[in-house]
Amino acid sequence: MKWSALLLTLFTAGAAAQQPAEAFLIDAAGGNERVWITSATHDKIRYQKQEQGGDSTEAAVSSVASIYLLEPAALSEALDLFQARQYVAAKTKFAAIKTAYQSLRPLPDNPSTTAGYFEMECLRKSGDLAGLAKALEAFDKSGLTRRNQLRQLDLYALWDAVRLKDWPRLNELATARLKERLPGSQRVQVAWCLGLASESQGKPREAVDFYQTALTADGGASEDLARDAALRVMRLHQKDPDVKSAMKQWDTPAEDLQSTGHRRLTEAAALADLWELTLGGTTPLPTEQKELLKFRAKR
Repeated sequence: MKWSALLLTLFTAGAAAQQPAEAFLIDAAGGNERVWITSATHDKIRYQKQEQGGDSTEAAVSSVASIYLLEPAALSEALDLFQARQYVAAKTKFAAIKTAYQSLRPLPDNPSTTAGYFEMECLRKSGDLAGLAKALEAFDKSGLTRRNQLRQLDLYALWDAVRLKDWPRLNELATARLKERLPGSQRVQVAWCLGLASESQGKPREAVDFYQTALTADGGASEDLARDAALRVMRLHQKDPDVKSAMKQWDTPAEDLQSTGHRRLTEAAALADLWELTLGGTTPLPTEQKELLKFRAKR
Protein backbone atom coordinates (compact mmCIF):
# COMPACT_ATOMS: atom_id res chain seq x y z
CA MET A 1 0.00 0.00 0.00
CA LYS A 2 1.33 3.46 -0.89
CA TRP A 3 2.08 5.85 1.98
CA SER A 4 -0.62 8.32 0.89
CA ALA A 5 -3.22 5.55 0.76
CA LEU A 6 -2.14 4.33 4.18
CA LEU A 7 -2.52 7.83 5.62
CA LEU A 8 -5.97 8.12 4.07
CA THR A 9 -6.99 4.77 5.59
CA LEU A 10 -5.76 5.77 9.03
CA PHE A 11 -7.42 9.17 8.79
CA THR A 12 -10.71 7.62 7.75
CA ALA A 13 -10.61 5.09 10.59
CA GLY A 14 -9.79 7.84 13.08
CA ALA A 15 -12.56 10.06 11.76
CA ALA A 16 -15.06 7.24 12.06
CA ALA A 17 -14.09 6.69 15.69
CA GLN A 18 -14.67 10.39 16.41
CA GLN A 19 -18.06 10.73 14.73
CA PRO A 20 -19.92 13.57 16.49
CA ALA A 21 -23.46 12.99 17.74
CA GLU A 22 -26.13 15.66 17.47
CA ALA A 23 -27.61 16.50 20.85
CA PHE A 24 -29.49 19.10 22.87
CA LEU A 25 -28.07 20.32 26.15
CA ILE A 26 -30.98 21.09 28.47
CA ASP A 27 -30.46 23.64 31.25
CA ALA A 28 -32.24 23.85 34.60
CA ALA A 29 -34.73 26.41 33.27
CA GLY A 30 -35.76 24.15 30.38
CA GLY A 31 -33.78 25.97 27.73
CA ASN A 32 -31.75 24.01 25.23
CA GLU A 33 -28.71 24.38 23.04
CA ARG A 34 -28.12 22.35 19.89
CA VAL A 35 -24.60 20.90 19.75
CA TRP A 36 -22.55 18.05 18.30
CA ILE A 37 -20.79 16.06 21.02
CA THR A 38 -17.42 14.68 19.94
CA SER A 39 -16.30 12.89 23.10
CA ALA A 40 -17.35 12.29 26.67
CA THR A 41 -16.28 10.96 30.03
CA HIS A 42 -18.55 10.36 33.00
CA ASP A 43 -17.71 13.89 34.19
CA LYS A 44 -17.16 15.97 31.07
CA ILE A 45 -18.28 16.36 27.47
CA ARG A 46 -16.58 18.03 24.54
CA TYR A 47 -18.80 19.49 21.86
CA GLN A 48 -18.95 21.91 18.95
CA LYS A 49 -21.77 24.07 17.67
CA GLN A 50 -21.32 23.01 14.07
CA GLU A 51 -21.58 19.46 12.79
CA GLN A 52 -18.33 19.68 10.83
CA GLY A 53 -15.37 21.57 12.31
CA GLY A 54 -15.65 24.68 14.44
CA ASP A 55 -14.31 25.43 17.88
CA SER A 56 -14.70 22.81 20.60
CA THR A 57 -16.02 23.51 24.07
CA GLU A 58 -15.55 21.41 27.17
CA ALA A 59 -18.25 21.35 29.83
CA ALA A 60 -18.89 19.47 33.02
CA VAL A 61 -21.77 17.01 32.80
CA SER A 62 -23.02 18.41 36.10
CA SER A 63 -23.36 21.88 34.52
CA VAL A 64 -26.38 20.81 32.42
CA ALA A 65 -29.68 19.39 33.62
CA SER A 66 -29.75 16.69 30.94
CA ILE A 67 -28.25 15.66 27.62
CA TYR A 68 -30.64 14.56 24.89
CA LEU A 69 -28.84 12.59 22.18
CA LEU A 70 -30.59 12.42 18.82
CA GLU A 71 -30.65 9.11 16.98
CA PRO A 72 -28.08 9.23 14.16
CA ALA A 73 -29.40 8.55 10.67
CA ALA A 74 -27.11 5.52 10.35
CA LEU A 75 -28.61 4.00 13.50
CA SER A 76 -32.15 4.59 12.21
CA GLU A 77 -31.23 2.80 8.96
CA ALA A 78 -29.74 -0.14 10.87
CA LEU A 79 -32.85 -0.39 13.06
CA ASP A 80 -35.04 -0.45 9.95
CA LEU A 81 -33.02 -3.40 8.64
CA PHE A 82 -33.34 -5.09 12.03
CA GLN A 83 -37.13 -4.65 12.05
CA ALA A 84 -37.21 -6.08 8.52
CA ARG A 85 -35.36 -9.16 9.86
CA GLN A 86 -32.34 -8.51 7.65
CA TYR A 87 -30.04 -9.45 10.50
CA VAL A 88 -26.80 -9.95 8.57
CA ALA A 89 -26.96 -6.51 6.94
CA ALA A 90 -28.15 -4.87 10.16
CA LYS A 91 -25.34 -6.46 12.20
CA THR A 92 -22.71 -5.02 9.86
CA LYS A 93 -24.18 -1.54 10.23
CA PHE A 94 -24.50 -1.82 14.00
CA ALA A 95 -20.85 -2.89 14.27
CA ALA A 96 -19.75 0.18 12.29
CA ILE A 97 -21.89 2.51 14.42
CA LYS A 98 -20.54 0.95 17.61
CA THR A 99 -17.01 1.88 16.48
CA ALA A 100 -17.89 5.29 15.06
CA TYR A 101 -19.42 6.55 18.33
CA GLN A 102 -17.27 4.70 20.84
CA SER A 103 -15.94 7.98 22.30
CA LEU A 104 -19.48 8.64 23.62
CA ARG A 105 -19.91 5.39 25.55
CA PRO A 106 -19.92 7.06 29.00
CA LEU A 107 -23.20 8.82 28.11
CA PRO A 108 -26.56 7.13 28.84
CA ASP A 109 -28.25 5.60 25.77
CA ASN A 110 -25.39 6.61 23.50
CA PRO A 111 -25.30 5.35 19.88
CA SER A 112 -22.27 3.10 20.43
CA THR A 113 -23.76 1.14 23.32
CA THR A 114 -27.18 0.99 21.67
CA ALA A 115 -25.62 -0.32 18.45
CA GLY A 116 -23.63 -2.91 20.43
CA TYR A 117 -26.83 -4.13 22.07
CA PHE A 118 -28.64 -4.52 18.75
CA GLU A 119 -25.60 -6.17 17.22
CA MET A 120 -26.00 -8.88 19.87
CA GLU A 121 -29.72 -9.11 19.15
CA CYS A 122 -28.88 -9.73 15.49
CA LEU A 123 -26.59 -12.57 16.57
CA ARG A 124 -29.31 -14.06 18.77
CA LYS A 125 -32.06 -13.81 16.19
CA SER A 126 -29.88 -15.24 13.42
CA GLY A 127 -28.90 -18.18 15.66
CA ASP A 128 -25.21 -17.33 16.08
CA LEU A 129 -25.13 -18.17 19.78
CA ALA A 130 -21.34 -18.62 19.84
CA GLY A 131 -20.96 -15.12 18.39
CA LEU A 132 -23.44 -13.82 20.97
CA ALA A 133 -21.47 -15.33 23.86
CA LYS A 134 -18.26 -13.74 22.57
CA ALA A 135 -19.87 -10.34 22.01
CA LEU A 136 -21.48 -10.38 25.46
CA GLU A 137 -18.11 -10.92 27.12
CA ALA A 138 -16.82 -7.64 25.65
CA PHE A 139 -20.03 -5.64 26.08
CA ASP A 140 -20.15 -2.74 28.55
CA LYS A 141 -23.78 -2.34 29.57
CA SER A 142 -23.26 0.83 31.63
CA GLY A 143 -24.66 3.01 28.83
CA LEU A 144 -28.00 1.18 28.77
CA THR A 145 -30.91 2.55 30.80
CA ARG A 146 -33.99 0.90 29.25
CA ARG A 147 -35.40 -1.84 31.47
CA ASN A 148 -36.39 -4.01 28.52
CA GLN A 149 -32.83 -4.02 27.16
CA LEU A 150 -31.26 -4.70 30.54
CA ARG A 151 -33.64 -7.61 31.09
CA GLN A 152 -32.74 -8.97 27.67
CA LEU A 153 -29.09 -9.05 28.71
CA ASP A 154 -30.16 -11.25 31.64
CA LEU A 155 -32.04 -13.55 29.25
CA TYR A 156 -28.83 -14.20 27.34
CA ALA A 157 -27.99 -16.67 30.13
CA LEU A 158 -30.81 -18.85 28.75
CA TRP A 159 -29.44 -18.64 25.23
CA ASP A 160 -25.99 -19.59 26.47
CA ALA A 161 -27.50 -22.69 28.07
CA VAL A 162 -29.06 -23.45 24.66
CA ARG A 163 -25.62 -23.04 23.07
CA LEU A 164 -24.06 -25.42 25.60
CA LYS A 165 -27.04 -27.83 25.40
CA ASP A 166 -27.21 -27.70 29.18
CA TRP A 167 -30.87 -28.69 29.38
CA PRO A 168 -31.23 -28.98 33.18
CA ARG A 169 -29.76 -25.49 33.64
CA LEU A 170 -31.90 -24.12 30.82
CA ASN A 171 -34.99 -25.60 32.46
CA GLU A 172 -34.04 -24.11 35.83
CA LEU A 173 -33.31 -20.62 34.48
CA ALA A 174 -36.34 -20.47 32.20
CA THR A 175 -38.75 -21.79 34.85
CA ALA A 176 -37.68 -18.98 37.19
CA ARG A 177 -38.03 -16.36 34.45
CA LEU A 178 -41.48 -17.53 33.37
CA LYS A 179 -42.78 -16.59 36.84
CA GLU A 180 -41.89 -12.95 36.20
CA ARG A 181 -43.98 -10.36 34.42
CA LEU A 182 -42.35 -10.13 31.01
CA PRO A 183 -43.19 -8.29 27.80
CA GLY A 184 -44.51 -10.58 25.08
CA SER A 185 -41.30 -10.78 23.04
CA GLN A 186 -39.32 -11.94 26.07
CA ARG A 187 -42.01 -14.31 27.31
CA VAL A 188 -41.84 -15.98 23.89
CA GLN A 189 -38.11 -16.57 24.35
CA VAL A 190 -38.53 -18.04 27.83
CA ALA A 191 -41.41 -20.32 26.80
CA TRP A 192 -39.55 -21.50 23.68
CA CYS A 193 -36.47 -22.28 25.78
CA LEU A 194 -38.61 -24.28 28.23
CA GLY A 195 -40.11 -26.14 25.31
CA LEU A 196 -36.65 -26.98 23.97
CA ALA A 197 -35.42 -28.07 27.40
CA SER A 198 -38.46 -30.33 27.86
CA GLU A 199 -38.22 -31.79 24.36
CA SER A 200 -34.49 -32.46 24.76
CA GLN A 201 -35.12 -34.26 28.07
CA GLY A 202 -37.76 -36.58 26.62
CA LYS A 203 -40.86 -34.76 27.84
CA PRO A 204 -42.88 -34.17 24.66
CA ARG A 205 -46.20 -33.28 26.31
CA GLU A 206 -44.61 -30.55 28.46
CA ALA A 207 -42.68 -29.35 25.42
CA VAL A 208 -45.88 -28.95 23.39
CA ASP A 209 -47.47 -26.88 26.15
CA PHE A 210 -44.49 -24.53 26.35
CA TYR A 211 -44.23 -24.21 22.57
CA GLN A 212 -47.93 -23.36 22.48
CA THR A 213 -47.24 -20.58 24.99
CA ALA A 214 -44.45 -19.31 22.74
CA LEU A 215 -46.89 -19.29 19.83
CA THR A 216 -49.40 -17.05 21.58
CA ALA A 217 -47.36 -14.90 23.99
CA ASP A 218 -46.49 -12.11 21.58
CA GLY A 219 -49.54 -11.87 19.35
CA GLY A 220 -47.59 -13.21 16.38
CA ALA A 221 -44.94 -10.47 16.45
CA SER A 222 -42.01 -12.78 17.31
CA GLU A 223 -42.37 -14.61 14.03
CA ASP A 224 -39.04 -16.45 13.99
CA LEU A 225 -39.56 -18.25 17.30
CA ALA A 226 -43.31 -18.65 16.78
CA ARG A 227 -42.70 -20.32 13.42
CA ASP A 228 -40.11 -22.66 14.92
CA ALA A 229 -42.40 -23.45 17.86
CA ALA A 230 -45.23 -24.34 15.47
CA LEU A 231 -43.03 -26.72 13.51
CA ARG A 232 -41.84 -28.38 16.69
CA VAL A 233 -45.41 -28.87 17.91
CA MET A 234 -46.41 -30.44 14.59
CA ARG A 235 -43.39 -32.77 14.61
CA LEU A 236 -43.97 -33.84 18.21
CA HIS A 237 -47.61 -34.62 17.46
CA GLN A 238 -46.62 -36.62 14.39
CA LYS A 239 -44.35 -38.80 16.58
CA ASP A 240 -47.14 -39.39 19.12
CA PRO A 241 -48.43 -43.01 18.97
CA ASP A 242 -51.97 -41.84 19.74
CA VAL A 243 -51.82 -39.40 16.83
CA LYS A 244 -50.50 -42.07 14.48
CA SER A 245 -53.41 -44.28 15.50
CA ALA A 246 -55.89 -41.44 14.89
CA MET A 247 -54.44 -40.94 11.41
CA LYS A 248 -55.09 -44.59 10.54
CA GLN A 249 -58.67 -44.44 11.85
CA TRP A 250 -59.51 -41.01 10.41
CA ASP A 251 -61.98 -42.25 7.77
CA THR A 252 -63.40 -45.21 9.66
CA PRO A 253 -66.93 -45.20 11.14
CA ALA A 254 -65.52 -46.32 14.49
CA GLU A 255 -63.28 -43.29 14.84
CA ASP A 256 -63.44 -41.74 18.31
CA LEU A 257 -63.67 -37.97 17.72
CA GLN A 258 -63.09 -37.31 21.41
CA SER A 259 -59.94 -39.38 21.74
CA THR A 260 -56.64 -37.86 22.83
CA GLY A 261 -55.06 -38.82 19.53
CA HIS A 262 -57.83 -37.20 17.51
CA ARG A 263 -57.64 -33.96 19.47
CA ARG A 264 -53.88 -33.76 19.08
CA LEU A 265 -54.11 -34.58 15.39
CA THR A 266 -56.64 -31.84 14.71
CA GLU A 267 -54.47 -29.44 16.72
CA ALA A 268 -51.47 -30.26 14.53
CA ALA A 269 -53.61 -29.95 11.41
CA ALA A 270 -54.86 -26.54 12.54
CA LEU A 271 -51.26 -25.37 12.94
CA ALA A 272 -50.42 -26.64 9.46
CA ASP A 273 -53.43 -24.75 8.12
CA LEU A 274 -52.39 -21.59 9.99
CA TRP A 275 -48.89 -21.93 8.55
CA GLU A 276 -50.31 -22.01 5.04
CA LEU A 277 -52.54 -19.01 5.71
CA THR A 278 -50.28 -16.60 7.62
CA LEU A 279 -47.71 -18.05 10.01
CA GLY A 280 -45.30 -19.38 7.40
CA GLY A 281 -45.02 -16.06 5.62
CA THR A 282 -42.99 -16.76 2.48
CA THR A 283 -41.65 -20.05 3.90
CA PRO A 284 -43.53 -23.09 2.55
CA LEU A 285 -44.80 -25.75 4.91
CA PRO A 286 -42.18 -28.55 5.01
CA THR A 287 -43.09 -31.60 2.99
CA GLU A 288 -43.25 -33.91 6.01
CA GLN A 289 -45.88 -31.65 7.64
CA LYS A 290 -48.08 -31.26 4.55
CA GLU A 291 -49.80 -34.57 5.27
CA LEU A 292 -51.37 -32.89 8.31
CA LEU A 293 -53.53 -30.74 6.02
CA LYS A 294 -55.62 -33.86 5.29
CA PHE A 295 -56.73 -33.98 8.90
CA ARG A 296 -58.46 -30.66 9.41
CA ALA A 297 -61.22 -30.78 12.01
CA LYS A 298 -64.36 -32.48 10.78
CA ARG A 299 -67.46 -30.32 10.68
